[in-house]
Amino acid sequence: MRRLRVGAIAACAAGVIGVAIAGSGSGSASGSGSGSGSDPVSLAVAAGRHVRIDGPRGAIHVWIPPGFRSETGATIIYLHGYYDDADSSWTGHHLPEQFAMSALDAMFIVPEGPSGSRQPVAYPSLAELLQLVEDNTGVPRGAALTAVVGHSGAFRTIDAWLDEPLIDQLVMVDAMYADDSEVEAWWRASPRHRLITVGEDTLQWNESAIRNLPDPLILDRFPTSWDMWPDEAKTSRLVYIRSQFMHMPLVTDGVVLPALLRLLPVELLADEPWRTPLGGLPPAPIDAGVAD
Repeated sequence: MRRLRVGAIAACAAGVIGVAIAGSGSGSASGSGSGSGSDPVSLAVAAGRHVRIDGPRGAIHVWIPPGFRSETGATIIYLHGYYDDADSSWTGHHLPEQFAMSALDAMFIVPEGPSGSRQPVAYPSLAELLQLVEDNTGVPRGAALTAVVGHSGAFRTIDAWLDEPLIDQLVMVDAMYADDSEVEAWWRASPRHRLITVGEDTLQWNESAIRNLPDPLILDRFPTSWDMWPDEAKTSRLVYIRSQFMHMPLVTDGVVLPALLRLLPVELLADEPWRTPLGGLPPAPIDAGVAD
């Protein structure tokens, strides 16, 4: 087991993005992001295309940066946790801004998920979800890579999807609760399966899972600037990060989520705001791209 200790970490560093060309699409949608409208992140969000789909079992938000290319880009599905829904997390967690900060050549999808333990998984079929997105946007999904990023209670939707062959990489943001055997089995099933997991509230279950898997890369703190990230974190098939950030700031503060996205082996878009420091979210709400 390889252990990499990342000690004193400075706040802020090189992030992601510049200004993109205008997006396409028309009509109205209810989703929105945050930003003053004049900073690079807000401009990048507004230049993209945002589609809110009124799906059969809840809202589905899609954000597509203007430089996205289906043939070379990725498909990234973000799953919110409990006490939120697709609409509240889209706006309240600044998701389009955090996606823009990643600068990835990717189609980003945020579907409805359970907001509590008694609610069913809204979209138990990943294939159905992706078909709904393609049908409603008219844009083929990214063919290069499919990654699922889930926070907290998203583990239930993740468990429902693990037997589907579409998932290449899995990012669990404080989402490794209780039984980790299904995630372990998925990771072992194919050498193309890659797992990145972050533990704060879920430390004990992450520690248990990592003990059962070979050769993990372990970081004792979450790096808060790009120059503190080891090169191995971008290539290791198993990455475990013990977080100093609390459960909700992991996905709301603009430090952890953009950085985790940048660990995925996806091409970067040169026109995006990739120099924005981690945590550099704009303060005021704007429309999250041209909405359909």
